[in-house]
Amino acid sequence: MVTLADVAKRAGVSPSTVSRVVNQNGYVSEEVAERVRRAVEELDYRPNVIARSFRSKTTMTIGVVVSEITNPYFMEALRGIEEVLSPEGYLMLIASSSSVVEKELQYCMEFDRRRVDGIILASAGSSAGDLNNVFRGRSPVVLIDRIVEGAEFDCVLDDNDEGVRMLVDYLIGEGHRKFGIISGPTRITAGKERTAAFEKHLARYGCSVPPEWKWIGDAFSVEYGQAAGEVIATLPVRPSTVFCANNVLTTGLLLAFQRHGVKVPDDVSVVSYGALENGELFSTTITQIEQPARETGRVAAARLLQRMRHKDLPFEVVRMPPRLVIGRSVRALNSYHNLPE
Repeated sequence: MVTLADVAKRAGVSPSTVSRVVNQNGYVSEEVAERVRRAVEELDYRPNVIARSFRSKTTMTIGVVVSEITNPYFMEALRGIEEVLSPEGYLMLIASSSSVVEKELQYCMEFDRRRVDGIILASAGSSAGDLNNVFRGRSPVVLIDRIVEGAEFDCVLDDNDEGVRMLVDYLIGEGHRKFGIISGPTRITAGKERTAAFEKHLARYGCSVPPEWKWIGDAFSVEYGQAAGEVIATLPVRPSTVFCANNVLTTGLLLAFQRHGVKVPDDVSVVSYGALENGELFSTTITQIEQPARETGRVAAARLLQRMRHKDLPFEVVRMPPRLVIGRSVRALNSYHNLPE
């Protein structure tokens, strides 16, 4: 294995000079620096990252744990994170907990043991106590998409209330009064906030969701969306609109409707919080809240870099503005548009 001393010998300089050039942390004349760079290239010298991390007390790695890496929201968020971290020289280590809290805590502990410089986490539902016990204040942490109540971490997520308000105003404007909801667990921010916001904004119009049209599952999964869709498809009386609290649940619902021949929007209207992966494969484009996932990732990564450099910054919760995208999945009933201010 080529060592720093080998490079120094080839370039005709001292090992300390090679170190200054490689680590860019001291003055070296351009002529000498060019000799060192040429020797590095000729010998294919690769610095010992582990040894460097001991000296600099940094590993130039960031751990990212998401609850479900196949969800297009998290794939786009990872893209935004990488766009910020890569130019700064950081390497991302990515793990998916598959929405299992125990796996999430295991990955967080492994990243902490490997002394990553910081962690970005989309929690599957870990408690503040669990996460504080794992990190013990060593690793800076920024949360995305989900708040962990009681944990002193920065968080970047959607303005869920505003997104749901836009959907409800649109549905009421199209004449809908009979609503169902499919959501994941309310221990997770997306489930808790979107379910509460849906009922709150319906109440502004004197509407509500009957208990028999409310499906709150243990996971944001295609399987639970399908299970709820199977029930809805066989109901003697159905809601005119079903609100799905995330894109994966919407996919499951539509698959069940296809199986049973339930037409969207002729038989049931459907709206989704979040864009569908391969949504063009379904016969109807879905009216949905488009989440700024990529920008969320960018903001979270930038905040993590700030936190790493200034550990005493006050903790912040940043809400990202969502956007309503009108598809063809909502049937216009007795439409009126006199919406309250």
